[in-house]
Amino acid sequence: MSSATIEMAPTQWANLKDIHEVDPINDGDLDCLAEIRDVLKKHGLQERFGVALLHKHFDMDPDEILVEQTNVEDRVLTISPVKASTAGNTIQTIWMLRDGGPEAMLGCMQYCGKDVQGNHSSFHRMT
Repeated sequence: MSSATIEMAPTQWANLKDIHEVDPINDGDLDCLAEIRDVLKKHGLQERFGVALLHKHFDMDPDEILVEQTNVEDRVLTISPVKASTAGNTIQTIWMLRDGGPEAMLGCMQYCGKDVQGNHSSFHRMT
């Protein structure tokens, strides 16, 4: 088992293309996605990991991260930049898979809030 570490790198957003410059998924992506699916299936991780279209909508400060908040009652997700030092208990949810050894492979792109017991949903804002 690898002892990979995760580098929290919100500045990675600066290297992403704006959403208006990113091609939507198309037929040319299907072979690659099928290979990703097959690797996840081989490791029994099809229900744990998926694929996201990496992009940005705005620039972020180097000390910011994106945190997802959920209003379950109204069924609204809100993703906002917050200072990493004030983000509280979060769980990383989107990664950019980069070249390099295990210590450099994962650059975290987005976080979701957790409560003090580590529960995902109870952190979410309820109205």
